[in-house]
Amino acid sequence: MGTIDEIKERLDIVDLISTYVPLKKAGRTYKGLCPFHSEKTPSFIVFPETQTWKCFGCGAGGDLFGFVMRREGLDFGEALRQLAERAGVVIAPRSEAAKGEAALRERLIELNDLAAKYFHHFLVDSPEGARARDYLVHRGISDTTREQFLLGYARDDWQALGTHLTAKGNTWAHLLEAGLVVEREGGGYYDRFRGRLVFPIRDRGGQIVGFGARALDDSVPKYLNSPQTAVFDKGGVLYGIDQAKDAIRDSGLVVIVEGYMDVLMAHQYGRKNVVASMGTALTERQIRIIKKLSKKLVLALDADAAGNQATLRGLELAQESFDKRAVPIPTWRGLIRYEEQLDAEIRVASLPAGLDPDEVIKADVDRWDALIGNALPVVEYYLQSVLSSLDLNSPKGKVEAAREVLPLIREIGSSVERSHYLQYLARLLHVDERALQQEMMGKLPARPQTELPERRGRLSGQAGLMMGPERYVLLLMLRQPALLKRMNDLLAKLDLEPLSGEDFGGTEERALFQSMSAHVVEWGTADAKVHAGEFEVAVQQELNLLVQLMDGLSSLSEDQLEQEAAMCVLRLREARLRRYSEQLGSVQQDARLQEGPEATRQWGQIVNGLANQLVRVQREKAMRSSLRLAR
Repeated sequence: MGTIDEIKERLDIVDLISTYVPLKKAGRTYKGLCPFHSEKTPSFIVFPETQTWKCFGCGAGGDLFGFVMRREGLDFGEALRQLAERAGVVIAPRSEAAKGEAALRERLIELNDLAAKYFHHFLVDSPEGARARDYLVHRGISDTTREQFLLGYARDDWQALGTHLTAKGNTWAHLLEAGLVVEREGGGYYDRFRGRLVFPIRDRGGQIVGFGARALDDSVPKYLNSPQTAVFDKGGVLYGIDQAKDAIRDSGLVVIVEGYMDVLMAHQYGRKNVVASMGTALTERQIRIIKKLSKKLVLALDADAAGNQATLRGLELAQESFDKRAVPIPTWRGLIRYEEQLDAEIRVASLPAGLDPDEVIKADVDRWDALIGNALPVVEYYLQSVLSSLDLNSPKGKVEAAREVLPLIREIGSSVERSHYLQYLARLLHVDERALQQEMMGKLPARPQTELPERRGRLSGQAGLMMGPERYVLLLMLRQPALLKRMNDLLAKLDLEPLSGEDFGGTEERALFQSMSAHVVEWGTADAKVHAGEFEVAVQQELNLLVQLMDGLSSLSEDQLEQEAAMCVLRLREARLRRYSEQLGSVQQDARLQEGPEATRQWGQIVNGLANQLVRVQREKAMRSSLRLAR
């Protein structure tokens, strides 16, 4: 039995979800209020027989791995480790190299924990820490916040920490690997952090992975961070994320600031959905952390030139990193067209000049709330920030303005709002709005697609379908990543939600799909073996099998690949809809007997909606089958 199967064998999904959500038995199922969206009437169902869950309000669903990933904001590997610990299952190391990496990570985390406690002791209890304590009082940081974030003080001594930790059996080489000491050119070591206020930096799980340290005099640099180690990469963590993740999930909003003090002050005043990028522009890895918790974010960076540039870079990256969704748009002819729009809401809070977020919060927290509540949409911020630097009276300046702003306007979900900004831009540039409309819809350069190398071999579509639609979809995505968008376009045409992990019954296949769909351009045959190292053994084996089957698809043309993908995704969705229709039969019956006419009507509408979706899928499938036979 593999690790995944053993965890599922030992953990019951009803028991697991009950620790997060109060559940009430309803016939063969359990009901509760959805933890992922606000509702008054329960539409969240747990199915003990299949060990799955589904919310028929917001559409989320999956197995116990999917629940923990969504609820805790974890990736598959992190959820696997958490559930394995809960189930008492030992995860076998993937290889000897992986064993060494795991041991190194464990050692560095332990060293960081010891160092943080050492720093904290000297901040709280030593005469030397008085100036750091005075600084925190001056900045308005309470003792409670100091304890909550385990703030510390590094003694102004060249080897204080190193001597303390080596006395506990650690080697100087270990401390060097952790980034706690620096190696001298002539030999020997000295402490990296000296005479500074220390901020332990934690990952989402609360483990200390590194440190930030602020000078308390005129020393440079003012802020010093741990170097990159096996557990710390400044661009891959967000300060305060471990204490902010629940508030972000509950509020549906994340506020991003620059500095440690900004986070401390926000949390001290009860604004716990605030995290910091630690003085750098947002990175793609930081965006990945954020989008697992919320699709709404506000950038509240410092109101100076550097902060403005960091905001612009962060906005650009967020636009690229968040997912897109196909949205049906009615046309004046009564037809429907589908547009790809950003599946996120990104805004910018304009802070008062000369004030950092912590200063605004400390002076007037209601003003802070108003600034966040009135944060500008991306387009409006760009209009103010980008266009102010261009000569809008010259043809070149107008072209540049259109090139900068139109891609953002195109992403706006509301056609009314999109039209508003087009009109606004047309007035600013003194050009015809129709010209901007044509430029936006038809002439903007398409994003480059990653070309995959052609390979020899054969695998007929019929043989591919015989291997099962779940595995075949993954195989097609490996062969041509762009097929995912085409499959989702087909589902959107049928007014169905995009392909998701919920369409996959196997945990291994679901884990692969979620990773592949999150970074679809990065995937492909050439990179599959590199990505294999990210997964638990059972998932690696599935990926390796797909790579071995890859040769069999090279004889299919682009048109044939698209046809295969269409039929495959229709089969997947048909199976999912049938499964839910069958499961909801008992839910509807229980509602009729126990909950009264309103609940009966509600579940009847849901069942009818599933039936209508199933009919659309079956019609499309039959039509495509007929065309295939005709050929």
